[in-house]
Amino acid sequence: MAKDAILLVEDDQGIADFLKTAIGRDPRYTLQHAGSLREAQEQILQRRKSHAGPFRVVLLDLGLPDGDGMDVIPWIRAGLPETVIMVLSARHQEEGKIRAFQSGADDYLTKPFTPGELVARMEAHLRRLQVQPQEINPSVGGWSLLDENRLLRTGEGREVALTMKEYQIIRMLLLNMGKAVSHQKLLTAVWGPTHADQTHYLRIYIQRLREKLEEDPNHPRHIITEPGIGYRLILD
Repeated sequence: MAKDAILLVEDDQGIADFLKTAIGRDPRYTLQHAGSLREAQEQILQRRKSHAGPFRVVLLDLGLPDGDGMDVIPWIRAGLPETVIMVLSARHQEEGKIRAFQSGADDYLTKPFTPGELVARMEAHLRRLQVQPQEINPSVGGWSLLDENRLLRTGEGREVALTMKEYQIIRMLLLNMGKAVSHQKLLTAVWGPTHADQTHYLRIYIQRLREKLEEDPNHPRHIITEPGIGYRLILD
């Protein structure tokens, strides 16, 4: 069975050696290390050109010697739309976490963390990438999901490209069209049970979906907020 390739971008050699040992002993993964943004970009480009396929996971520190890791997240996301991007940072401010998610990160772990927590979160994200096509193609009210390229086709025939997380959220809303879907249910389905109380994750992605799907994102007609509960999808 092919191993999942992980790129660790971390300039602290002690942390890098610790994680290489912790993750490297797992037979399911192979781990490469980059100590700077430039080195990370070179390894990503080199792997994309090879027959090995892209990295499945990028573990990204933010405080790097040649720049802020935050600035490279959109570049990674644009070139690797299916890769899990997990930020590893000592920064605890909510504003930084929100910016990371807005840039395209899938998860944010604040240092210190245990290897067990890191691997558990990583595995949860990878499992959610392996959805079965027959389970994810709801077609409701003229809206339908196109699994093969993660597009949403609206009733007017417009096709909207979605990120994996956006895709998973709109899928849950389509499958429950007209019903209020709780924050907890959405967070558990998309990020896993360890994120069931992280409602700020959801707010960011709902806003991004509204910007893509609503005529006026500030006054949505389709993705409706149910205060204190969650969100409801309404098609007309």
